[in-house]
Amino acid sequence: MPGNALMPSEVSCNAAISACEKAGQWQFALGLLSSMPELRIAPDRISYNAAISACAKEGQWQVALSLLNTMQAIILKPDEISYSAAISSCDQGGQVELALGLLNKMIPNNLRPDAISYSAAISACAKRGQWHGALSLLREMSEMRLEPNVVTYSAAITACDQGGRWQLALDLLSLMPEARVVPNEITYNSAISACEKASQWQLALTLLSLMPEARMVPNEITYIAAISVCERSLQLARGLQLLRESKKRGGSLSVAFYPWALARLSVHDPDIISAALDEVTLKLSASRLAPKELSIIAWAFGMLGVTNPMLFHALIIQAVPQLQSFTMGDLLKLAWGFAAAGVDVELFIAIQNEVAARLEKVDLLNFSELSRDAFLQDTLGLLWASNFAGYCSNNLLASARLVIRQAGASMDRAHSPSSSPACQSMGELPCTEADPLQPDSKPQTILDLPDRLVIFKPPGWEVFNRDTELQLSSFLQASLGRRFAIMHDEEHQYGFLHRLDLPSSGLVLAAKTYEAYYDLKVQLNAGEIARDYVILCHGWVRPSLTNIKAKVYWRGLLPTSVGDQGKPSLTRLKVTAHARHESIALSLVIVRIATGRRHQIRSHFSHVGHPTVCDGKYTTEATFQSDKDICDRNCLHRYRLAFKDVAGKDHEVMMPVPADLMISLQQVAPKEVQSAKTICDWLSGRSLRSWQNYTPLISDFGGEQADTQQEGRTAAAGTGPSEQHA
Repeated sequence: MPGNALMPSEVSCNAAISACEKAGQWQFALGLLSSMPELRIAPDRISYNAAISACAKEGQWQVALSLLNTMQAIILKPDEISYSAAISSCDQGGQVELALGLLNKMIPNNLRPDAISYSAAISACAKRGQWHGALSLLREMSEMRLEPNVVTYSAAITACDQGGRWQLALDLLSLMPEARVVPNEITYNSAISACEKASQWQLALTLLSLMPEARMVPNEITYIAAISVCERSLQLARGLQLLRESKKRGGSLSVAFYPWALARLSVHDPDIISAALDEVTLKLSASRLAPKELSIIAWAFGMLGVTNPMLFHALIIQAVPQLQSFTMGDLLKLAWGFAAAGVDVELFIAIQNEVAARLEKVDLLNFSELSRDAFLQDTLGLLWASNFAGYCSNNLLASARLVIRQAGASMDRAHSPSSSPACQSMGELPCTEADPLQPDSKPQTILDLPDRLVIFKPPGWEVFNRDTELQLSSFLQASLGRRFAIMHDEEHQYGFLHRLDLPSSGLVLAAKTYEAYYDLKVQLNAGEIARDYVILCHGWVRPSLTNIKAKVYWRGLLPTSVGDQGKPSLTRLKVTAHARHESIALSLVIVRIATGRRHQIRSHFSHVGHPTVCDGKYTTEATFQSDKDICDRNCLHRYRLAFKDVAGKDHEVMMPVPADLMISLQQVAPKEVQSAKTICDWLSGRSLRSWQNYTPLISDFGGEQADTQQEGRTAAAGTGPSEQHA
């Protein structure tokens, strides 16, 4: 303008700020606002409102609130638009309390909240799943004779969706015609999503069928929710039908949608997967994709077991130059996909450098609780992917450990000063040894440190989940009372770092503080915690079998499936003894898990034809009943845990097999001398040592031949891989 002999005015500046607001360019909006005094133009209410709205769109709630305070300081009274925009910024930033606080300030300042103000506040409640607060605000609107609009209802339905109240979500949807409010695609998508979380697939598909009647075209978000509910409800055929329907409808589906759906529905058809691969590879060569799409494509094909070098090279070419634009969640999916499908060291170096740089700058105190938790989980996931890929840099590990522990310490301070380890003596408490006179049916504290402990879980006890009355979490709460907040926090697994299947026994690690919990989480995801097991399984396992690297996938209460699709998993093993029980061949195997998947050991050993003894999920009913002559429960015991305390000192905790498994071992007949010595050592309790210190069984040619024959008999009996997949 000055170049054309025109001086900017209040109107032109406000128009320029408004343009920046619509484009989501909040930094430019602030730059224009701050430059107005230099041009001898006084910013007015419109200037500030546009700038606050620009910040709101990008979730810059701190800046938005600062601008609101500046308005009040220069005696420029904020109006309804100012407050609505500020509330919207808190909504985008997940700051529910601040959003509600601003809404409550409006009436004392002689401002009447409108539908926009309430919709933004309800939307903030939705992001935290605070359905009760959202419905209270909806009732408050009615009391003020304010008519909710489609945005208001959609936000309230989303709040019910996030809070797991699918019935209330559908009730709100049914009320909209009475209020003369026409639902839109967002409303239906939120209602279908609520049904998805509750596995109400019939209702979700009914809502989907109503959309065309209401002259609405289902979009990608609609199909994602509908396919997800079919997968969650084990209606895979219906999910595939929806996928085909979405392709026929066309519309603006992203490049990543089809691979995502194939992975979610565990499609195994090689022709379908190959066609999807060719289509995505072609589009990658023809156009530049957004970070979110690139990350989902990597994740999806990693889940599908695709290792096509051309595809992943094309992903690298597009992803690396724009890694700074990836969210932490996108970086996690990208790293996870490459870890599952095949490692590219250069990509992992680039991802880890980017994450380490962000960790050095991040200040989690400015995050909402929801955003902070998501950031921590993404960072832990990136550690896991890097470790599984075999490349986890010291720089990333050190940065992550510092930030994550600091976050845990701040949670301790927020919950209770007494729960912080800084307020306690850090000397090691006496170790509570396993009492040989105490029945194995009761939990015992084996090692008690100031901020973490190791517990023995007997068979029949559940770590936590309320599937049985015998809860290890309840035992811990009864033992320690209410001194430690995390032990009453379901979202943090009551302090437990891992689980152990209901019929199994062994050592379980738990944290007393949030700082200890996250410190141990870093150790777990970085592969620094050792979990060693002893199992008795069917058949004479070949001593040359040293690891089982197969992907696993599970849905609901169904047995875990093992094969070339799903989450990457690795079980290391050492065969230490061959034995018999009557005509049944057995192996005593020492196991260390590199990943901790649901039923990993049991499903992996079933997959290779050697299911664990007395396993009702991964053997035939006849085998399960026959195994009860050997053992009354699953013959699996976690005998060793190794980890570090808060000062970095190593701790090793070991526990012999319980009495019931001792009786089982006494009943088996060793095949040869080395096996006899190993079994005798376990019976005497002298065999406890780290997994890597065990000597595998020495095998001769005849033994290998016998193993092969026995595997054939095992598979023929229906306990091999074919039975497991059935």
